[in-house]
Amino acid sequence: MAEVLTEPVAGPSVWRGDELGDTSRWIVHLGEGDFTEFERALARVPGTGLGKLAEIGPGDFPLPRFRERIDDILCRLEQGPGLVLLRGLPVYDRFSEDQAATIYWGIGRHMGNLVPQNRAGDLVGHIRDLGRRGPYERAYATNEDLGFHTDSTDIVGLMCLRPALYGGESFVASSGLLYNIVIQEHPEYLPILCKNFPTDWRSEEPPGSPGWYLEPLYSYFGGVLSGTVRTGRAMSAMRFPDVPRLTAAEVSCFMYFESLAKRQGVALGMQLQTGDVQFLNNFVTVHTRTAFGDDPADPTHQRHLLRLWISRDEAGRPLCPEYAVWRSGYPTQAEPG
Repeated sequence: MAEVLTEPVAGPSVWRGDELGDTSRWIVHLGEGDFTEFERALARVPGTGLGKLAEIGPGDFPLPRFRERIDDILCRLEQGPGLVLLRGLPVYDRFSEDQAATIYWGIGRHMGNLVPQNRAGDLVGHIRDLGRRGPYERAYATNEDLGFHTDSTDIVGLMCLRPALYGGESFVASSGLLYNIVIQEHPEYLPILCKNFPTDWRSEEPPGSPGWYLEPLYSYFGGVLSGTVRTGRAMSAMRFPDVPRLTAAEVSCFMYFESLAKRQGVALGMQLQTGDVQFLNNFVTVHTRTAFGDDPADPTHQRHLLRLWISRDEAGRPLCPEYAVWRSGYPTQAEPG
């Protein structure tokens, strides 16, 4: 039986969105010195473009001065609020899309290992409306509201190449704060939050998988509380005949929990601009984006983000086995054990 934390979580990772008016806690502004170092690093790379990124390691893209920034970013992600927004990269004005993607990749490589995000093994995800709608599909390739959730490794990065014509606002909330609200209002739900639930692969299961895997929404392990919140996947896993039906209490818990981050002032909203890079610690935050609309006649208003999954492996927080297995990224051959 997993240990259930019954005391409120404290520390910099527990915050309300309406208390983060001091943007210096989470926004890092890039400047001329950073751009000059990026240009020097780009000059060492034999070629840019998404097809060449996997060949670039930390030593191939040296950032000796920017390393201090990276250390600060990691500190904010792991000991601070769990979110950082890099702002001011001059995409199109100074760097091409390929160059910007290479800079983004290089920063990510200095932060940790870049791991697969889907069954195809993609190391760079394209977040845009591809029309892949369906109740059992991963929703990032649509223009729909995603609902609050987490990705499946230590850090998720999103670089905005182009915003939508309207919508697509990003919201982030502290998963520690949500847990504290449950302690205060419905402590009887805590064992449910920490229970292993069948979780839907959403049509990307590895070979031999039954279509689902086991995972808790929260885990108290190694003295820290971590979360990988995917209530929607736990609900949709019931489409498989071998998955037990959720009880009335479990469904009530999920519906209640999904409402918490939507409360006034709980989440922090931000509109990603061209050149913005958002990093989130998946184990201490939940995130979503609102529905959006593109301009079919204007490519500059067709939303396109690049996603990285960054694994911290031994440098990250202690994780229960169900979470730690994701530090290798999305399994392309065998399901998590």
